[in-house]
Amino acid sequence: MISDGQVSSDGMTSRPTNRPAPAVDVDTAPPRDWDDLLDAAPAAEYSHTAHWLAAAGRHLPGTTPRYWTVRMDGRLVGGLAAAVRRGEGWPPRGRQESSLEGTSGGPVIADDLPHAQQEEVFTALIGAYGSGLRAGLDTCGLDSCALVLAPASETRFGPLMSGLAGWLRQDAPTAAVSLEGGFEHVEFHRIGKNKRNERNRGMRRGLEVRITRDPDLLAAYHPLHLAASRVWGTPPTPLEFLQDVLADPGDGVFFSCALLEGRVVGGHLCLHRGDRVLAWHGVTDPAVSRSHFPATVLVCADLEEACRRGA
Repeated sequence: MISDGQVSSDGMTSRPTNRPAPAVDVDTAPPRDWDDLLDAAPAAEYSHTAHWLAAAGRHLPGTTPRYWTVRMDGRLVGGLAAAVRRGEGWPPRGRQESSLEGTSGGPVIADDLPHAQQEEVFTALIGAYGSGLRAGLDTCGLDSCALVLAPASETRFGPLMSGLAGWLRQDAPTAAVSLEGGFEHVEFHRIGKNKRNERNRGMRRGLEVRITRDPDLLAAYHPLHLAASRVWGTPPTPLEFLQDVLADPGDGVFFSCALLEGRVVGGHLCLHRGDRVLAWHGVTDPAVSRSHFPATVLVCADLEEACRRGA
């Protein structure tokens, strides 16, 4: 997050003095070749997709998508997708974030650019992204600006952030399972025996899992999320947003739904792009957690479907 609205290039790879900094354009709609950029960037996450941000703009109150882009010789070679979330009160303040609801994001850079140019594009995007703090976007000033790098981007570009003034770094550990070798290999070498036993007991006792895109099953899951949100003390995710995300025309989203005697007792909404699947949104019914182990069954189903999709 930026505390003072100033971004310097201290510590970044220096740019040759005879080459100007890449120009950055800003718009509320993605350019027509946005998907081409994502295809050229193996580090792109589902949260970079236009469908994800458009759904957020339609259903998350006060949210406006924004795209920062860089072109070289007419080709789109870098972009940063984020959301501006307006606050209440007057003067209105808001938060600008390159991720929503626990996802990661950050700049997307064409992988075939030379490394020095990749760093130039990254620096230009970060500078433009941070420059709006307290300067106002539309009628909304910004109180904070957050950048959550995807794991692959963190490895490549994270060190470049260390010299930037105004940014505070915070690690956000995540759990990841390699799918190399296919599901049979994953099942017996990366899922513990106790978890395999839990899955098997739950299914013998009647728990069923469906991999689906049925919005009605997602709606039946939502009350479980509402109840859990009250316990967690966090705002719930609107059902309309979840259903819009699930309706992704690119088939990048699936819902792992756990049922017991026809009743939905849990689910995971999963986001898929490239070789990665994120089990993003999920909760299970605590009343059956120790008898049918729906969380374990769902994780195993997520892994199997991810392998089937080639992730």
